[in-house]
Amino acid sequence: MDNDQFSNSVLLNTFIIKKKRCRVYFHKGTLIWETERPPYIRWTLPLTDALAVNYGDDYIPETRIKEKDPDAIGASSPTSFILHYAARGPKNRWSHHNVVMSHTDPRQVASWVKTIRNYLLSIAHRPRRIIVFVNPFGGKKKGNKIWEKQVQPLMKIAGVETKTIITERAGHIHDCLLNSNLDDIEAVVCVGGDGTFAEVFNGLILRAAKDHQVDPNNPDVTLLTPKLPVGVIPSGSTDTVAYSLHGTTDVQTAVIHIIFGDTAGLDISSVHGDRTLQRLYASVLSYGYLGDVIRDSEKFRWMGPQRYDYSGFKKIIANRGYEGEIELLSDPCHPAASTRCMKNCTRCIRHMHNSIADKEIARWLTVRGKFFMVNGANVSCACSRSPQGFSPHCHIGDGCIDIILVRHTSLFNNIRMLLRLTSKNKTVYDLPFVEVYRAREFTFRASSATESSNDTTVNTSSQLSVWNCDGEVLQHADVKIRVHCQLLKVFTRRMQDPIEEPKCFCFP
Repeated sequence: MDNDQFSNSVLLNTFIIKKKRCRVYFHKGTLIWETERPPYIRWTLPLTDALAVNYGDDYIPETRIKEKDPDAIGASSPTSFILHYAARGPKNRWSHHNVVMSHTDPRQVASWVKTIRNYLLSIAHRPRRIIVFVNPFGGKKKGNKIWEKQVQPLMKIAGVETKTIITERAGHIHDCLLNSNLDDIEAVVCVGGDGTFAEVFNGLILRAAKDHQVDPNNPDVTLLTPKLPVGVIPSGSTDTVAYSLHGTTDVQTAVIHIIFGDTAGLDISSVHGDRTLQRLYASVLSYGYLGDVIRDSEKFRWMGPQRYDYSGFKKIIANRGYEGEIELLSDPCHPAASTRCMKNCTRCIRHMHNSIADKEIARWLTVRGKFFMVNGANVSCACSRSPQGFSPHCHIGDGCIDIILVRHTSLFNNIRMLLRLTSKNKTVYDLPFVEVYRAREFTFRASSATESSNDTTVNTSSQLSVWNCDGEVLQHADVKIRVHCQLLKVFTRRMQDPIEEPKCFCFP
C-alpha cells in the first residue's frame, strides 16, 4: 500500500474527549484535535508516532457475539475508539499514552478507525512478525519479567506477532539464527545486555555470509548486511549499546522504537586473530585493564553485576601495564573535534554513501609503548555509570572506531581517568597520558619485553592480557580490527535535542 494514498484522506468531525467536545481533523498523516470552547487547547499528533487504533471497550465484534449467542444478529455498534500513541519526554524517553474519542454515530467511529488503521498499515517499514530472544540470566536476571510485564503488552497493543525463545545456554541464539528458517520473520529482537545483542548480530551476519558463500575468516572480505533489522531491549548490567542508540536504557523507549520501525545503520567491527574471525563487536574492544577485569570477574559470577566492581577494584590497585604496538589507518577527523552523533547525523549520512575523499587522505600511524588500557570504541560506550562514555563523540555509522590509548602511569592517574569516565561534563580527551585517534582499521601486537624489579628480571611476554569484546573474553593478544560501515540495521529514532516538558496529548 502507498502511504500517500492515505495521507491525502481528509476527515473532520466532532468527538467527545474526556467529557469535552473537540474538533478532530485528519489530513496528510497528521491528527489534530482542539477544544470547541475556551480555554482553547490544541493537540497535534503525526501518525508516525501512533502505535495502534482500536474500538472502545463498549464494542463487541460480531464473531464474539455469535460465539455467545448463535442467533444474535449483527454486532454492538462502536461508539468510541482508542488511539494508542507514543510521546517523547525528557532524557530521550518515549512513553505510551492513549486517548479515547467518542461519537454517537457508529459509522463515523468505524470510518475513522478504518482510515487510521489503513494509514498505519501503509507504513511498510514497521515490523509485523518478529522473533524475540529473551535472556533470563543476564544482568539482574529480570529478562523474563521485562518481557512479560513491559514488552509483550505493548507488542500486543501494536498488533505485532511475536515468536518468543527463552535462551538456555551461551550460543543458543547464535545457533538458532544460523540454522533456523527465518523466511516469515521481519525482525529479530533480543531482551538482554550487550552480550545478548552481540550473539544476535554475530549469528545474523555469519548467516548472511554462509548463505552467500562468503568466507568470514578472511580479514579483508566484504561482509554482507543481514536482511533482518535488529532491536535491542536492555536488561543487562551496563547496556551500553542501548544507551548509545537511544540515549537511555528505558525499556519502554526501546520497545516503542521497534514498533515505529525506524532504523539506522550501525557499524560492526570484525576481530581477526590467528587467521580466524574471533568475533564481531558493536560496543568496545579493550585490552589491558578491562580485559583483566572481565577475565577475573568470571570467577565471581555468583556475585552478579557486583563482580565487575570487585574485580575492577583489584585490577586498578594492581596497576599492570602491557607493552604493545598499534598500527592504525587514521581518519582525518579527530574525535575531540567531531560533533556528537544524534538523529539525522550528517557525518553518518555522508559515510553511508562511502566518502571516497576522506578515504584518500587517511594515513597509517604507528604507536608503541606500555599501556594500562587499549580501547577500540565502536560507539560512545555511554551508560548510566558513564554518561558520556569512553568517546562521547564516537559515531554509530561513520565507518570508524575511536581508539583510546591509556599509557601506563601512576595509580593516581588511573583513578583520575576513572573519575572522568563517571563525569557528566568532562572527558578523557585532555588527560596527558591518554591518546585518542579515529581509525578505519587497526592492528595490535603484544611486544615481548622484560622488566627489572630489584634483582629479579621478569619476562613480560608471558604476562599478556586478554581482550574484553562486548563483555566476552578473547584470548588472542595479536589481532586485526576492521570496521564494516553500517553493516547492521538497528531499530532506533536516535538521540535528539533535549526538551523540557514531555509531549503528552492527554488532558490535565
